[in-house]
Amino acid sequence: ALPLTFLKGLTGIHLWLSPFIMLNSAITLRSFAFMNIAALLILIPVIIHKRWFCANLCPAGWLLDNSAGKNKITKYTYKRIPEIGKWIAVISLTASIAGIPIFIFLDPVTVLNGFMTVFAVKFKAVAIIGLSGFLLLLVINLFLPGLWCRKICPLGGLQMVLYEIRSLFKKDGNGHKESDIACNHGRRYAVMSLSGLIAGVLIRKSYNSVINDTILPPASVGRNLFSSLCCRCGSCIKACPTRIIGFNTMPAGLLSFMTPEVKFGPGYCLEECNLCSRVCPTGAIALFDPDAKGQLFMGSAEITLPDCRLLNNSECNKCRESCKYGAIEFCHATGYLNMYPVVDEKKCVGCGACMVVCPESCITILPFNFKA
Repeated sequence: ALPLTFLKGLTGIHLWLSPFIMLNSAITLRSFAFMNIAALLILIPVIIHKRWFCANLCPAGWLLDNSAGKNKITKYTYKRIPEIGKWIAVISLTASIAGIPIFIFLDPVTVLNGFMTVFAVKFKAVAIIGLSGFLLLLVINLFLPGLWCRKICPLGGLQMVLYEIRSLFKKDGNGHKESDIACNHGRRYAVMSLSGLIAGVLIRKSYNSVINDTILPPASVGRNLFSSLCCRCGSCIKACPTRIIGFNTMPAGLLSFMTPEVKFGPGYCLEECNLCSRVCPTGAIALFDPDAKGQLFMGSAEITLPDCRLLNNSECNKCRESCKYGAIEFCHATGYLNMYPVVDEKKCVGCGACMVVCPESCITILPFNFKA
């Protein structure tokens, strides 16, 4: 039941089983990935059997149930508490029509996977706080067993919605449809859907295209959409072989808090790697072929020429030799006695290779839209 972390290509594979993640992603992007078939097939037993995913596949639910104990859960029914999970599910899905899947990060499989990411990254207090959602669920479940799973969980709420929609077409003992029940459910779902659409439109209009200094992984969708579509599962961070992807913990970027960002250190974005796109369950990082990396612009290299060895009577060609895309050339111009490096922004994808090998640390990578 626990997330697979020992095989890079299978990191977070259980996330592809969640119908809630799949529907939010498919509606937002208006597209369907091959791996989404798994969640699509799971919808069949979910519609037939109430909360089938909860009972058979949900790792978060299994851990919560076992932490509280089966006998303890049966003492609590929470009949007076409304099923908030259904509202969260419907509002998120209808907001996805406007391109803003508001609550995709509340999927329980995502919450658990994000918590497990803590053990795969360097210790950082802000990251620990941001990924402590599952610990919060455990605490809630300790004092109020079953409350999350039965009343709040959006994945459980989605299953109840699908089951109730199917029930609307059932007939009573006399062969008649239960019109009164259908009418009540219909009104309730209409209010939920309208709330989601309005919320999605308002949030989308409130977005400002702010140019900031964070670099997104290759093939990421637009920055604003990335912030809302990313479910903060951490799979791309765990899969990255050079450990250059981490969590954005800058307090200024509230909408982008805990989304992945690229920070070059001892490693760079390998030209033959596409693992981050293979493990992303929401499409925030679109699946791409490594051969297409020359057209996937994360940023652009900027060289501080006065610090370059070539302009200080020393030999060096490390930046040009490290560039696999032919984006750095040596030029000679009036006023310079020596050759100096020039970055071709049409070829530079911002992979960070030149920055990593530069002995004088005079190369930085700016985000693709930083100069816009």
